[in-house]
Amino acid sequence: MIGPLPPEYGGLLAGGVATHTAELVQALGRLGVEVRLLATNVRQPSLAGRLLPVTPLRQADGWLGLLSHSHRAGVWAAARLGVTLVRHPRLLPSAWHAGRRALLAQMLEYRGFLRAARPDVVHVQHPLDRHLVVRLLAELDGLATPVVVTLHSFFREHSNETIYGLMQPNLRFGDRFIAVNEHVREEAVQLGADPARIRVIRSGVDTARFRPQPIAQVRDQLGLAGDEPLVVFVGNLEPRKAVDQLVLAMERVRAALPAARLAIVGSGASAGVEDQEPRLRALVAELGLDAGVRFIGAVSSEDLVRWYNAADVFVLPSYSEGQGIVALEAMSCGRPVVASAVGGLRDTITDGHDGFLVPPGAPPALAERLTALLRDPATRQRVGEQARRTVEARFSWTRAAEATLDVYRELVAEAPFEAHHGDTETRRVQI
Repeated sequence: MIGPLPPEYGGLLAGGVATHTAELVQALGRLGVEVRLLATNVRQPSLAGRLLPVTPLRQADGWLGLLSHSHRAGVWAAARLGVTLVRHPRLLPSAWHAGRRALLAQMLEYRGFLRAARPDVVHVQHPLDRHLVVRLLAELDGLATPVVVTLHSFFREHSNETIYGLMQPNLRFGDRFIAVNEHVREEAVQLGADPARIRVIRSGVDTARFRPQPIAQVRDQLGLAGDEPLVVFVGNLEPRKAVDQLVLAMERVRAALPAARLAIVGSGASAGVEDQEPRLRALVAELGLDAGVRFIGAVSSEDLVRWYNAADVFVLPSYSEGQGIVALEAMSCGRPVVASAVGGLRDTITDGHDGFLVPPGAPPALAERLTALLRDPATRQRVGEQARRTVEARFSWTRAAEATLDVYRELVAEAPFEAHHGDTETRRVQI
């Protein structure tokens, strides 16, 4: 597996792809699959071979250690979680944006990892830089191992330069593609991916971690008033999340319900030059909403669950969402979700049944729905309870991992393939 990790496991930045990678690795391990993870976004160790101080990945029968590599000594050090290993390489700049030297460095890193891991299947998260490196290695090194690529998002979430210059060429290389929803599948086909090679497998949510908790208890733990109407947003503060539209909607909500509050959980750290936090703070001040809008910033994994459960309503006003994992996490906590009718959210939420969908970029419609829900505790409870049932029935990581394992089995059963990197013995692999 090649992909990023979230901050609680040593990754530099939060995001849906990182969460997806961490959860899928663990779920596959519980099914008995040996997974070695090349973590692509981790902190650079101060000394080669030193284990990084990060929280272990959770798994029922063990703990996940770190696998690091010393280039000078060529020593691999590993700690085992069941059958799951993770490697934390030195942090490399983006190959796509940093030029040939960085690309060559990544190719050498990946080649060393693949030669040590000797995988039966290579699974890449997202057709970005990491997919480009695997593609080039296959072309130059004769990599014969089947390659699976999970597709998380395309239009409105990436620049045209990235989509057409990097992702589209990558889509011509891969034995199977996994789209996280039908919307992403359609966009991949539009960009030239072979529809016969695409499987749709929805991301999951950890229902044991994201579970309903007493609202009074979590509000007390967070230092919140027990009776204030509270709307919660979770996400990176980047333009496509449309938090400015949410702030505009809250001006209308507070005109109807002066006690209503909005908690914005997350930061713009991962957005780079597109960090919206300064602009959002200025907008809140301009509208006179300082008393009604709080910027919480990044929080611990424990507090994240508390913020979901503290909400009367969870809101995701994005212009685009490939999957919308935060919406699933809020639903798993039994909270009613109001989200934009875009991307994967349209496949996740049934309007009026287990959540509510509103047009993107429409503050009046968003404000109307939020105000109605804040005034109607019975509807909030009914929809929140159904949201939890929906997640349990459709979005478990076990289901996602089982479907992913079927893709692996399909590939290795198609034909014997040559063990890569100079091993001439052909073999058929049984999983």
